[in-house]
Amino acid sequence: MEKFGGRNAGLPFFAFVDSKGELIVNSKRPTESEPGGKNIGHPFAPEEIIWFMKMLNKAAPRMTEAEAQKIESWLKQQKK
Repeated sequence: MEKFGGRNAGLPFFAFVDSKGELIVNSKRPTESEPGGKNIGHPFAPEEIIWFMKMLNKAAPRMTEAEAQKIESWLKQQKK
């Protein structure tokens, strides 16, 4: 987990890697106050869902718009 930026990030922590095991993106969402990012955990809040969808777009560029919409809709329906 540390290799992918997850040290002290909490759980759940997501890291998407390429076929060589190199990090594509992780669940630490950068902000103005925290440029290194803060772990989104399970994405509930709108800004967390936006970051998770950006992660998926980077890690799964062949994902269709319909697939992305289905995931995003499901996340938005979750209760914290």
